[in-house]
Amino acid sequence: MANKCAGCGKFMNPSEGASCSSCKSIFHNVCVGIQEKTRLPAGWTCPDCKAKRPRKNNDDTPVKTTAARELVPDTAAQGRHSPASGVTGNRAGDSSMAEELRLFRDTFKEELGALRKEMQEIRRELSNVSAFLLRCDKRIDNLESRFINAQKENNKRMEELEGKIVTQWDTRANNNMDITIALLKSELNDRDQELLLNDVEITSIPEEKMENTVHVASLIAVKLGVKIGEGDIVKAERVGLARAGREEAARPIVVRLVRRALRDELLKAARVRRGATTADMGLPGKPRRFYVNERLTKTNRQLFNNARATAKKCRWKYTWTRDGRIYARKSEGQSGLRIRTEQDIFRVFGTDEVDTNC
Repeated sequence: MANKCAGCGKFMNPSEGASCSSCKSIFHNVCVGIQEKTRLPAGWTCPDCKAKRPRKNNDDTPVKTTAARELVPDTAAQGRHSPASGVTGNRAGDSSMAEELRLFRDTFKEELGALRKEMQEIRRELSNVSAFLLRCDKRIDNLESRFINAQKENNKRMEELEGKIVTQWDTRANNNMDITIALLKSELNDRDQELLLNDVEITSIPEEKMENTVHVASLIAVKLGVKIGEGDIVKAERVGLARAGREEAARPIVVRLVRRALRDELLKAARVRRGATTADMGLPGKPRRFYVNERLTKTNRQLFNNARATAKKCRWKYTWTRDGRIYARKSEGQSGLRIRTEQDIFRVFGTDEVDTNC
């Protein structure tokens, strides 16, 4: 059976070391200063037991021979240098060191746990940022794809229209060229008008320097009872040439919204609250009535102005626009007639009536 050395604390075979006849402890030979293959005398005691044994002044004690001195080393010297004499001190030092190591290990575990939590939090935040950037990247890709598709469609349309022009030029006489060009212009105008289906035009709003037109558009939406955040507005800007010193000639504000349904809701609210003014909106100047209408292309705007002037001259009751298309109706209960070109004004209102006072 293996036992521990009382000197160094390591396991050993009892038959391979020295055994104290007093305390029955066993030692490695080297731990008690015994050379290898040295024969121990009967009744050998360890250095600790020798140190505990009371000393007597006995004159009959024989003088140690040289052989005895060689066999049994000086106990005083061994007491100072023998590992057995320092067993208790070594054990106390080992216990203190083990306690320090345990405290260090616990502190290290706590700091490592806190660091691990911080790293997990950083990973979560980085994951959220990555997801957000991925969504933005997808939206940008979508916009780029839509833009490329629209550009391709426009190029295709232009090629088709150019092909039509070439075909018409080759197959028809010169007197039909004006009709073809007018048709092409009308188609291009309709295409341009489709690109403005998310836009509205706000007029009669006082203009000032360094104004925030997006904020002004949001105030107008609130005034009309429509909830529109600044995130719902793609852009808002004044259009046309600035005319300083003429408050009544403030440039219109063009607002592009993210969805057509939002534009339709704003136009409907403007019709319901017809006559709304800038009162209580925090805008400069006196309260004045403002108007919210569909945004038209330059061609359609001129055509609508001519149609309104002609309708007023001919005493037609209604002229309006819907989705960029111009309509006129003489009185209640009659169907509306669409006006696409200047020639349609003569067709709708009558050639003789337009030339005269209707």
